[in-house]
Amino acid sequence: MSEQEYDTKPTLETLLERLAQMDERLSARLERIETQLDRVASAAYETRADVRELKGQLKEHFPFVK
Repeated sequence: MSEQEYDTKPTLETLLERLAQMDERLSARLERIETQLDRVASAAYETRADVRELKGQLKEHFPFVK
């Protein structure tokens, strides 16, 4: 068998390049997901604050509201 049949270096390099590209894509995607989760959390906190404010206003006008 010739030396060419056992030359796996180009294959390994290609595999490593593809893994690096996949890592970059996954990192970018995770970054976008984290950004979206931050926005959702922010909206949830704002909604919670609005509900508390509304509850306080309702108690002022309707003391029997708990």
